[in-house]
Amino acid sequence: MKTTTLRNLWAAVVVLGLGTGCGNTVQVKGRVTDGEGTQPQGLVSGGIPLGGSGSVAAATQVRASTVGPDGTLTVVAEGKLEARGQYTLDVPAGEEHLVLQAVDASGQVVASALLEATSEGSDAVAPPMDGESSLEAEIYAQMMADRAQAETVDMVDVRARITAHMAAAARQGASTNDAFRQRVKALADAVRAAQQTELEMYAKAGVQTSQDALFQAELSAAAELNAALDAGRSAEEAYDKFHAGLRAAAERLGAKVEQQAQGERAASASFRATVKARLSAEDTKPLADAALRASAGLEARASEAALTSLLVAANATDEAKQQAVTASTSLRGQVRASTTAAAAAQAFASFGANVATGADVKATVLGRYLGVSTTNQLAVSAAVQASVAAAATLDTALDAAASATVTASGTNVSLLATKTADAYHAYATAVRSQATVLSAFGLKATPAVEVLLVAEGSFQLGQ
Repeated sequence: MKTTTLRNLWAAVVVLGLGTGCGNTVQVKGRVTDGEGTQPQGLVSGGIPLGGSGSVAAATQVRASTVGPDGTLTVVAEGKLEARGQYTLDVPAGEEHLVLQAVDASGQVVASALLEATSEGSDAVAPPMDGESSLEAEIYAQMMADRAQAETVDMVDVRARITAHMAAAARQGASTNDAFRQRVKALADAVRAAQQTELEMYAKAGVQTSQDALFQAELSAAAELNAALDAGRSAEEAYDKFHAGLRAAAERLGAKVEQQAQGERAASASFRATVKARLSAEDTKPLADAALRASAGLEARASEAALTSLLVAANATDEAKQQAVTASTSLRGQVRASTTAAAAAQAFASFGANVATGADVKATVLGRYLGVSTTNQLAVSAAVQASVAAAATLDTALDAAASATVTASGTNVSLLATKTADAYHAYATAVRSQATVLSAFGLKATPAVEVLLVAEGSFQLGQ
């Protein structure tokens, strides 16, 4: 069967008995919005199906499709768009990995969204269709079309990595549908690289899992996010809860919060390497910058959770824990407010200094935790400097990995994931070896080097 794009699916698929026939159905409720309306509705007639202003007025129908192993979409339900952009579809129960599309009178896609699953006996709420959800759907369909037979794709992770800023930037300067498709292809490769790198990092930590296992564990978090966004609740609170749910899902599969942070750090490095090489043209720089800032946001969340978990488990003093909260809150706030990738990187540099690498080690979170004084600070300073040196070696290895696997026109996703995971594993091994240098601090030595791992090796100015 011929693989089709989201844009031309309407003309390529013949649908018989949509939403009826074999098996039970459940109701999927959702709405189309004019969200992310930074571009005029002319985008729709120009062939770029990314929502925006006028989407509700342009759309006449909504359809749900399953995604085949080669990215082919098969329509399983359709219905008319109701008042104020609302819709209800009768979709077969027990489906997973659905793409929802709003189309105009000619069958052209106006906006789209992803729906993770429909469960027997339970109605489902879809995320609002807007610019962000449309970009997520385009990227997911491209990832499915590109993937090798042995690979799987985590739909929930796709949604975690794409932001509204990226959707707005994806439209900016994309004068043709081909130009837009090239951007989608680059982002799809970047997300695939991130997902594979994370799995390899988990394997190196002794956590054996898969994209499908992660997806299944994350379903409840995605469903709660959909319901919150559809109800118009605070997006910030909804996404905070969503990411907390993703962390809990990974923990249920055996990945500790600290291992998740290391996995995300490496995954983001692969993502950034692909984005920087593939979106280097002048007209794609806004999208590249937005993607890098999105990556920084994920790392900031992961670093915050890991630092908190480490200090709580190590029975750190309230003073040390409070200083960690202050540093993490500042990191999250600065990354969220950043308007450039360089500003986000600077926020991580400040975070690292506050946590461990500052000039006065006694005043850092690490120093507070260890109870560093003028009489014992020499060993701690030596460990910190060794971790800084290891981070520099890591940066060199990451640059070499990117050069060997990513060009302006393509990415060797599997090789990039392997080389990046190897580089981070070597870095972590070097930092953890500093536990012997800190042996005078007894049982605190092992948590201390984990704090060093959180402080160093994340989003860097040079990456």
